[in-house]
Amino acid sequence: TELPNSLELELEQSLRFRDQMSSFKQTFTELSVSYEIIDDLKLFIPIRYALFRDKEKKRLSIGGSYKYDYNLASFRYRIKLQRTHEDDELPTDLLRQKLSMEYKMSKKLRTFISGEVSHNYKLKKYHYDENRLSFGIGLNLSKSRKIKIFYVRKLEKITKSNPDLINVLGVGYDFVW
Repeated sequence: TELPNSLELELEQSLRFRDQMSSFKQTFTELSVSYEIIDDLKLFIPIRYALFRDKEKKRLSIGGSYKYDYNLASFRYRIKLQRTHEDDELPTDLLRQKLSMEYKMSKKLRTFISGEVSHNYKLKKYHYDENRLSFGIGLNLSKSRKIKIFYVRKLEKITKSNPDLINVLGVGYDFVW
């Protein structure tokens, strides 16, 4: 059965490491359904299950994105509301906003850079509690399969006196139906 052109199912499996790939951070599986409302404007709902050394997390999100193509480059704005469940703790709600730029080096190879900020709803004031800077390369293996290698510099708990700086080197594999 074929899906309508504006409806996509995406499955991603990712394995992330810390400290120059010397230690395991997490692995996750994410299933996402998206629908293109009009050209380049999408709504999406991803569901993620993540395993860490000492815990597991489940996450449900809803969001939207707009992509603008300009010759060899494209720009994308994404906003996402996510709820994360971790073991027996109360759920955490975040509002995440991301701006990305992608450069098409060839039909198969692309480079990308992005910046992201997150707002934690548990805080009393409207402060951003996390930011990320990412860059990487992506390779289209076929129309429905992609692999990407990326680096993320993540600063968490910005509102605390001693924020956490996390460096992530990641590998992702996407399969789109």
